[in-house]
Amino acid sequence: MERFRFRLAPLLRLRAQFERQSRRELATAMGALATVEQRLAAAAQGLRDCAEQAVHADAKGQLAKALEVGLRRHQWRLQKQQKEAAGKVEVARADYVGKARDLKTLQRLRDQQHAQWRVTAQRAEQAELDELAALARGAKAAQAKQEEVQGWEW
Repeated sequence: MERFRFRLAPLLRLRAQFERQSRRELATAMGALATVEQRLAAAAQGLRDCAEQAVHADAKGQLAKALEVGLRRHQWRLQKQQKEAAGKVEVARADYVGKARDLKTLQRLRDQQHAQWRVTAQRAEQAELDELAALARGAKAAQAKQEEVQGWEW
């Protein structure tokens, strides 16, 4: 019996490559989003620190107020970057989900065809075994008949 061959194997390999690339792009987009969120958290902490220091009327308080204005602008830019990064993550996730679905569909088709091939191979093997058994029975019967005939000749 010949080996199992999936005719769409090259397409399956290609789809697997696309799925892996899409997964890497999703991971990259999620990493970029996490970086922006870390910067945003640091900016929020800086704003809290500035708010604590701004209550003082001395030069330290004046400096904290000025720094707070700059940090608010920075926070606003980071929030804008966060929205963009979140959008990229959603696009990458949708792309990954689509490519993973395509890959899974081809894998299911391959599995079904392999199961059918296995059943066909088992049937062919069983038919061959049945044929060998029938030949063996026929040879045994012929040998018994020959022994019977030889027993009469004596």
